[in-house]
Amino acid sequence: MLLPLKPLLAALALSSSTTVPVVAAAPLFDSVTTFLTHLTKPLPAQHLDLSTPGSDPTGLNTLSTLSSSAKAALQKNQAYLLLINATPFTLRKTGGHSYQMPVWDNSFPDVVQPGSSVRVKIEAKTHKDDAAEMSYVVDELKGEVEFQYRGRDGPVLQVEWKSLAAVNNPVGSVRRLEWHQGNNMPFVLSAAPSAMSQVSGFDPAQELMASPGLPTTGWMKQAYGRMHCLNLREISLPGTHNSGMSLLTGGTPLVKARPESVQCHSNQMTVGKQLEAGARWFDVRPVIAGGKWATGHYTFFDGIKLPSGLDKVPGLGDLAKEIGKLGGGDKEKVLDGWQGGNGQLVADIVREVNEFTEKNPGELVVINLSHGFNTDTFSGNPTAHLTQQEWENLMTQLLAVKNRATHLTMPNADLTYLKLSDLLPPSDPSKPNDPSRAATVLFVVDDITSDNKHVDLSKFANQGFFFRGQLAIFDSYANTNNLNNMITDQFSKLQTHRTKADDAMFLLSWTLTQPVETMITGSIVKYGVDANRALGEKLWAQGEMNGQRYPNVVSVDAFDGDGEVAGLVAGINWWLAGECPAL
Repeated sequence: MLLPLKPLLAALALSSSTTVPVVAAAPLFDSVTTFLTHLTKPLPAQHLDLSTPGSDPTGLNTLSTLSSSAKAALQKNQAYLLLINATPFTLRKTGGHSYQMPVWDNSFPDVVQPGSSVRVKIEAKTHKDDAAEMSYVVDELKGEVEFQYRGRDGPVLQVEWKSLAAVNNPVGSVRRLEWHQGNNMPFVLSAAPSAMSQVSGFDPAQELMASPGLPTTGWMKQAYGRMHCLNLREISLPGTHNSGMSLLTGGTPLVKARPESVQCHSNQMTVGKQLEAGARWFDVRPVIAGGKWATGHYTFFDGIKLPSGLDKVPGLGDLAKEIGKLGGGDKEKVLDGWQGGNGQLVADIVREVNEFTEKNPGELVVINLSHGFNTDTFSGNPTAHLTQQEWENLMTQLLAVKNRATHLTMPNADLTYLKLSDLLPPSDPSKPNDPSRAATVLFVVDDITSDNKHVDLSKFANQGFFFRGQLAIFDSYANTNNLNNMITDQFSKLQTHRTKADDAMFLLSWTLTQPVETMITGSIVKYGVDANRALGEKLWAQGEMNGQRYPNVVSVDAFDGDGEVAGLVAGINWWLAGECPAL
């Protein structure tokens, strides 16, 4: 399908993500004690009611640093059920009971209205026989679900589908919610608004989505019947930040001593596992390392001063040894030049993407390529980029990816105006209107070369590679480690840049950035976990989203394998995005 070239803002051709990360000189802390106090001081009060050691991104906090009230709270099993009703139906409480549960019976609201969310506090005494149940009936469907707490295996919060079914959740099935001590555990029900007018013909087992239990490997195929006429500006995709950094395959000595400082996802969550868990937008940062193509996470430090004696601090292990090798004399240690690490090899990502698309037709995969460096040669150059030839070498290797979007042959067209039915070709080309669709992999090149020019894609025309200007999307991170500040920043940008569904795509950068002082000792995954616990609560808060304003990509660190992020995004697609005529 040929589309006219839409006017594009010049800023979209090169997004802010192409900027080389350079960290300038920071003030010298006057002592090791001051530095460590900075690292271990409690995070600013945010949306949580309980601060636990797991909420400290440095990993240096201990039980001994907690207040007496926090210690007491840790002796209880305490969490919050985040109940999101992204359906046109009403959930009505029908009753329940509890045993040895200080907080349960009165926490659950009588009614959960359509399109609303509630946060239900749960507290048990940590006894093996702690137990509780609470039932809700979906009025219009006459079906019931029951939330259950069990201390014997515990703590466990689960939902039993008593007389109501959902996709992948038959009547009688039980789904556990991942227990998050002192924090949110989302349960999401999703259905299109039109289901209310068609309730007599509505089949929950085929049309009601629920998380946990979302079919994350094939959620786009499941949704195709209601999304086939929507374009990229009208749908929402779960995304991952620095997608290849789930493991460390090499890097500078400091980072190899502290892999947590660059790893953005847990060890098992490779790109393939992220795909299986529902992610469809990937931030891949290619680097040459030891002559091989890998993913990378690098920062250029321009004279960051560390306090004297830091290399002798107990508990830092090999990191302290590497700090001791830094230049700067006896009184101070200075971080200069590139620091970072390598993640998954590109060859492994190619293999995992091919395995996924072969098993899961009908899924759209977008891979954004940026921050390309040759770590074998970049030395002390803060503006280093891959050469044009190196980019061509990379794209040649990526030609091994199957199901590339070679059917999209519109030069310079804005891909965000393409419908899902255009992006996903029919499995049988002779049947263009067949709902059975093949998978598609879109590569978006978002970088400049070493001679400060756009990467030239002409040699790879019609091979599934597109420049960022063909994907009109606003992408701007908050650059803060404060959760509340990040939330304010991202929602403010969402309200400014997405006033109607036809506006350019919006990437919600739900990520926290480590401050300079803790960069080499911190943990990105711990930051990501904290941020993700707040995602459902804040995203579904009253007034933040509506049918015209919602994110098209929700990009996170610490992407989970339980479908929590994917379930929250599914609610956007089923409840807020438009709905297509039946095929």
